[in-house]
Amino acid sequence: MQTITIICPSPLLKDIATQGLINEYTKRISAKIIFVDQAIKVKSSDSEAVVKKKQAEGILASLNRLNKSTFIIALDEKGKNYDSISFAQNIEKAAVTGFSHLCFIIGGAYGLQKDILMNADLTLSFGKMVWPHRLVSVMLLEQLYRAQQIIAGHPYHKA
Repeated sequence: MQTITIICPSPLLKDIATQGLINEYTKRISAKIIFVDQAIKVKSSDSEAVVKKKQAEGILASLNRLNKSTFIIALDEKGKNYDSISFAQNIEKAAVTGFSHLCFIIGGAYGLQKDILMNADLTLSFGKMVWPHRLVSVMLLEQLYRAQQIIAGHPYHKA
């Protein structure tokens, strides 16, 4: 598997509630995983538009630091909903077509700004429900591990 960057609106590795699962799946995945925290300073009076704009600026700056062979996947409730096998096939296809790096972008409470979504090579959804980004990060890591096992022909994925 390639190098994987996960851009998230908060410091995932400092979250005690999900830290154990994040560490477990990070160890299982045979790829270098880089977490980029996009914690932004907002005021309680900031509008949704202001918060999304501040977040987008940080994300775009992070994306500009990535190499050109990065496949960008934005997580958004309006994205495409894949089953695990199709997700694994997309990951494998990205690798076969020359992408050595995967970058997943998890939005904050208001989601991602349109320019971020337009920069993505793929927009992925974990269903119509809205999930907190901390849970999404664990779900994403589990699906990445599952994809790795599917690609390797391992029986971890039994469906």
